[in-house]
Amino acid sequence: MLIVALLGQAALAEAVDWRQWRGPTRNGVLPAKGLALTQLPSQPRVVWKIKSGEGLSSPVVADGTVFHFENRGGKETMVALSAADGSKKWSTSLAPVFEDGQGPRGPRCTPVVEGGQVFAQCSRGTLHCLNAKDGKLSWEIDYAQLGMRFIGEKGRVPGAKRHGFTCAPLVIGNAIYITVGGKGAGIVCIDKDTGKTIWSALDYQSGYAPPIPATLAGRQQFVCFFVEGAVGVDVRNGEELWKVPLTTDYGRHVAAPIVHGDTVVVGSHQVGLIGIRISRDGENLESKQLWKNIEAQPNISHGVRVNGHYFGIGDPAKLVCVDISTGKSAWSDDTLFFPDPKRAMATLIVMGQNILALTSGGELCLFEASPKGFNELGRTQACGINWCMPAYVDGWLFVRDGIKKKGGNLICLDLTD
Repeated sequence: MLIVALLGQAALAEAVDWRQWRGPTRNGVLPAKGLALTQLPSQPRVVWKIKSGEGLSSPVVADGTVFHFENRGGKETMVALSAADGSKKWSTSLAPVFEDGQGPRGPRCTPVVEGGQVFAQCSRGTLHCLNAKDGKLSWEIDYAQLGMRFIGEKGRVPGAKRHGFTCAPLVIGNAIYITVGGKGAGIVCIDKDTGKTIWSALDYQSGYAPPIPATLAGRQQFVCFFVEGAVGVDVRNGEELWKVPLTTDYGRHVAAPIVHGDTVVVGSHQVGLIGIRISRDGENLESKQLWKNIEAQPNISHGVRVNGHYFGIGDPAKLVCVDISTGKSAWSDDTLFFPDPKRAMATLIVMGQNILALTSGGELCLFEASPKGFNELGRTQACGINWCMPAYVDGWLFVRDGIKKKGGNLICLDLTD
């Protein structure tokens, strides 16, 4: 067992780490140097499996360590584990857990690991910086001090103030970007070493989708999906560059925007999937809706882009492929397993010319990323019911399951056997 663990540690040390939500490039795309799968084993080998507390946060992996956010004793708790064997390194309790009718009591936001630091955002609106080696707290921020008042599942309150903060912080260089919400705090830039505010801007309310970095019409910016709609934000100071209003009941904007050239793809369960073209008008930027696809409307799943096509979960419970230039569906498939079709969810990882999908039913499916039709390359059962993005590191898949109050499991699977 010791030899196996040491071999695992050596392999992971040379692997492409999964340090944040949706992987190294934050878009569900495995870098070229990562180990892309061409098939799936009929029964994946379980490297290790441990009990997990409640939560909807996805695991991340950095430098041979798995960082796992869960409910322990009523506190949202960051736990560091050996990626090789699942043994505990440290744990740090942070903020009281949050519970509503949408999920279990526990954290809902995936941590980010960067520069020897772990950044953890708790459901009620706090951000914590921990030392990655020992879990000691460096600094923390309460969003209430920035003007956000957390309310919870009451009345018709929309966005993150209702169901908790889920949008993973964006770390670039020495800065962290978070969507707090409220007067002058729609988006806030934080110094990652001190936790001090560098700038804050806009009056929009935070939804559930994270800010996505992009260059559109020659301007570097963040694409934010606020409660009020899709907005382009200047990376330097938070200035609004363009906006497309999109409103839904309770501001349930979950799916992360996708960028292809100067086109932004964004949508939700009520407005459908929408293509927006960003163009220049002198020194200003203009936005124009190009198309809408109702069949491909995303709910609680995040789509991916391969070349000029969008792949995601549409409604009802279908895997869809959409041409980004026209908005037309190339194909749809309804063979993936979802225990609750009304809230069908799947996470997608692009692996070269293939896509690995993990459904909310715990089913893994590998298929070709082709607009010509759905071509399955393999399918297997990986875990129980889940709503979490797995972490993938050179053939090893780290996934948590269990969305009930009793918690579930954190599992490491070898998909290369």
